[in-house]
Amino acid sequence: MDMHQLPFTPKALTLVIATSIIASQPVSRVIAAEPSGGQQSKWHCQTLANGHWSCHPATAQSIPTQPLPKAKPPVRNLKKPATPIKPATTGQNASLKQRLDWQPIQNLSAQRRSTEPFYSCGAYIEPTRPGKDYTGDSNKAPIVAESNESSYDKDSVAIFKGDVTIRQGSRQFESDNATLDKSRNHGQFEGNVRFRESGVLLVGDKGDIQLDSGRATLENTAYVMHEQKARGSASRIVRNQDATLELSDATYTSCPPGDKGWQLSGQHVTLDMDSGQGLAKHAVVRVQGLPILYTPYLSFPIDDRRKSGFLYPTLSQSSDNGLDFAIPYYLNIASNYDATLTPRYMSKRGLMLENEFRYLVGNTQGELGLSGLLDKDQLKKENPSYNDQRWLLNYRQQTNLTSRWTAVVDYAKASDKNYLDDFSTSLNLSANAPLNQRIGTRYLGGDNNHSWQLSVDAHQYQNMNQTADDPYNKLPQIKLSGNWLTSGRLNLNYMADYTRFSRDDNWHYVNETLANPSDNVYQSNYDSGYGIKRANGERLYLETGAGYSFDRSYAFIRPAVKVQHVEYRLTDLSESETIRDLDDAYGNFTTADYTESPKTTVPTFSIDSGLYFDRFTNISGTEFTHTLEPRIKYLYSPYKEGQEMNPVFDTALMNFNYNSLWRDSRFSGHDRSGDANQLSLGLSTRLIEEDGFERVRFGIGQIIYFEDRQLWISPNAGIDQVVVDQDLDTDPGDETRQLLEDMQDSVSPLASELVYNINRSMNIRQDLMWDTSNNKLDSYGLNYQYKPGDRRVLNAGYRFLRQADRFIKNELNQNTGLTTDNNLSQTDLSVAWPVANHWSAMGRWQYDLTNKRNLEILSGVEYNSCCYQVRVLWRKWVENDDNIDHPNSKSGVFLQFVLRGLGDLTSGTTKQYLKGIKGYAGDEK
Repeated sequence: MDMHQLPFTPKALTLVIATSIIASQPVSRVIAAEPSGGQQSKWHCQTLANGHWSCHPATAQSIPTQPLPKAKPPVRNLKKPATPIKPATTGQNASLKQRLDWQPIQNLSAQRRSTEPFYSCGAYIEPTRPGKDYTGDSNKAPIVAESNESSYDKDSVAIFKGDVTIRQGSRQFESDNATLDKSRNHGQFEGNVRFRESGVLLVGDKGDIQLDSGRATLENTAYVMHEQKARGSASRIVRNQDATLELSDATYTSCPPGDKGWQLSGQHVTLDMDSGQGLAKHAVVRVQGLPILYTPYLSFPIDDRRKSGFLYPTLSQSSDNGLDFAIPYYLNIASNYDATLTPRYMSKRGLMLENEFRYLVGNTQGELGLSGLLDKDQLKKENPSYNDQRWLLNYRQQTNLTSRWTAVVDYAKASDKNYLDDFSTSLNLSANAPLNQRIGTRYLGGDNNHSWQLSVDAHQYQNMNQTADDPYNKLPQIKLSGNWLTSGRLNLNYMADYTRFSRDDNWHYVNETLANPSDNVYQSNYDSGYGIKRANGERLYLETGAGYSFDRSYAFIRPAVKVQHVEYRLTDLSESETIRDLDDAYGNFTTADYTESPKTTVPTFSIDSGLYFDRFTNISGTEFTHTLEPRIKYLYSPYKEGQEMNPVFDTALMNFNYNSLWRDSRFSGHDRSGDANQLSLGLSTRLIEEDGFERVRFGIGQIIYFEDRQLWISPNAGIDQVVVDQDLDTDPGDETRQLLEDMQDSVSPLASELVYNINRSMNIRQDLMWDTSNNKLDSYGLNYQYKPGDRRVLNAGYRFLRQADRFIKNELNQNTGLTTDNNLSQTDLSVAWPVANHWSAMGRWQYDLTNKRNLEILSGVEYNSCCYQVRVLWRKWVENDDNIDHPNSKSGVFLQFVLRGLGDLTSGTTKQYLKGIKGYAGDEK
């Protein structure tokens, strides 16, 4: 719009401005425009002490414009012009009400589209205008008035007609007609009224503004808040001087114009952009026009800032809990404190309450969670905790005492082992691992050449597996480790670890017995263990070593030597029982071999070396760097007798894979110092594109053993051979046979890995271990993934692992004495993919080929619109400790619903199940 010539002479200019443009402060500036030979100059005016106005040109710089109409003499009563100027039509205003600066996604720039979330249909884009980027105080800014015609009267009232625009700082009022009253600092607007300020557009039929405060009122309005991506309508909107909006008979939604996905309506709604909060009285939430919630008072967020109030409920139906309904309430207590309180009703179990409190105080951050049934568990069927109080406690805290010194508390405890399996939780705990109960401190010392770390921990676990042994507690564990780079090539390292291991009485799982046949309730039975596994005690592990590195761009040679020493002081052992146990497990174990303070010292020498060859090659028009990397490593560690007396506190034999070729030990932990006299041979090759993208990686290798391995962990250790009523999963005899065969092989399985990135969104990974001594497969893994986007993914996988036979169990979950194949052989198919406009399908199928059973079937649909998401999943699964021969599958239906812009769902129920779809980003945002 061009500024026009006012219909009075320049001599009368100050009078017109004085009677028509209102100052927002006792002394304010006003800008008008007058013609100057087809150009316009800006004028600044101010009120003098005597009440008169003084005006003068603000700048000599001229602003080019179109030719202006000839000036007319001032008139007291506006007459109809000979050639009327048509104002904006009602239809145009209606169109703006419908669009509200909305731009569909296809109209956005590529850069802007990349910042939009996956579900976006577009954005509200505020058009460029004068004052849009103004950052000062609009109440003190100059006022600019534009219109096609204007007049004034003796009462200091100015009347503007035709394309009226009043600007002050970032505020702008537009209308067909406007009246400005100097005496009241007040303006009235009628016809196609539009009020703009940074991030806000109000469109109505008529309105007014108090220019000295910015308070504005519009009638029969529509509105949009650009940054909040929210819009709505109201019979009346009041824009207060603090920029809050008060709406009467209002609606609010984050859906784009024309979409009625969800809408909140209220008799009175307040929107505060500064605090990011909305408040509605007598509020009704409708989804697709259907009312789903009424509340006399509703507080809700209008941006991503924290806000107290109810969050969205979750709803599910499962065979264990029945109808399961939870509605969280979030408390934004302070900037550094918050809490989430979640009442939860389960029709088969009762009412549960869960609370999570988080805090940040100085250098300390933490969270405290408490969950539990308010009454005793009401479920009888298959529930060993029927009529019990059930609860869960979780406490985490970390304090940075200094930049190098931290203290940590990580404590979780449950009323029983089935709690997490039965109820799950939002307290960030895993149902598949023991609950951590730890308090500790750590100090990081040293410099660039010598770094060291000292940690002190008291570490206890709560076993959450009903059919497994309890792990050892570490009360305490003190560990010092360091690395000293004495020169550019020589590196010294050391470690000292003192740990006291202990377990409670009755830690050893024996079997399950049917405690209540009518409700099919099983009871787990435990005892104090047998033989060497009864051991508690202290362990001191010391290790020191040195390595020298010869590195070149084409090769490396890295000799290393280290010495490991471990010693124990054991308690709670029965000498006769332990001797009998170890003799049954290992053979030829006598009274002379028994000791409660075993010690082992083992030196280890290794030399690792490799070559790098590379060349440039072109395959199908693509330039690659092709590498060939042969590698060879010799490892020697002598066999030390007497390690049978070393209890197995934290040690296990690791599965063999391609990375095992380059390890110094085949055992994890410190209870076994493995013997070795071997040579590892490997060859890898890669294709690398110019930007560093690795298209293909393939490696193959094998270990040549110069001596049979003699050190092992017998599966029969800790098993009373006289007692037959033991619930053993695998056959220790078959496991022993396989271990002894592997120890006597002259070569390891042939190990290989292949990673083929077909393109940036599709890859195949294969891991193959072939037993060349017996010409059979040892383990195999094949995984295919196609992932063109975060929400488009297809996975297909297969896993095989040779394992010892297992015992067949009867319907009472007891061993029958018969064995069957227990090799792990599983397929895993999963997908998440858009199938139609806004609709996506997702599913997962895990199948146990060995035992011919479904491990998990998951299927669901997800609807994503611009303003809400609905996800419905059906899941059927078996528990990890389920009776394989007589499975008891469970099933459930789970619903997740999110209204975008009105809050997010806090429960992770469906998110947890979708984690099995590898690579799928299932977040709502």
